[in-house]
Amino acid sequence: MKIYGNDGIFKESYPQKTQESEKTPNTDFKNILKESVENSTKNPSKMQPSTLMDPVSAIRFNALSQQDKNITVKRVDNLLNLLENYRKQLSDPHVTLRMLEPVINSIAKEKDQLSGLLDSLPNKDGLKDILNQTLITASLEVIKFNRGDYISS
Repeated sequence: MKIYGNDGIFKESYPQKTQESEKTPNTDFKNILKESVENSTKNPSKMQPSTLMDPVSAIRFNALSQQDKNITVKRVDNLLNLLENYRKQLSDPHVTLRMLEPVINSIAKEKDQLSGLLDSLPNKDGLKDILNQTLITASLEVIKFNRGDYISS
């Protein structure tokens, strides 16, 4: 049995000569580019000095007013109450993790909102220490819950 090649099929689909596209002189772009370069060198634009920004001026160093401190104390108290409620529900064997999820979501939301206030309090303020410890405790509890530490096997 003799096998004939498929040369005829390939010859029809791939022509032997590739047609070269005719090159047309395109001087329009060349002329426009040349004029633009010449004009930019003839009329150099005046450089304007940049205005320096003072990064310290953007930071507010205003201490919290007494009313702001009272609001912060109430919010920290609310977060502590949420943590206490969470502790009680966690110790109850009848409460499932699915029932605890809304409480832990509330703790996480309140923690995120209060974490921005931490930098606005002065370093030697006792409220800052309480807020910092509360935020750390809340963060740890959210991490433990999401990690699955309370799943009993």
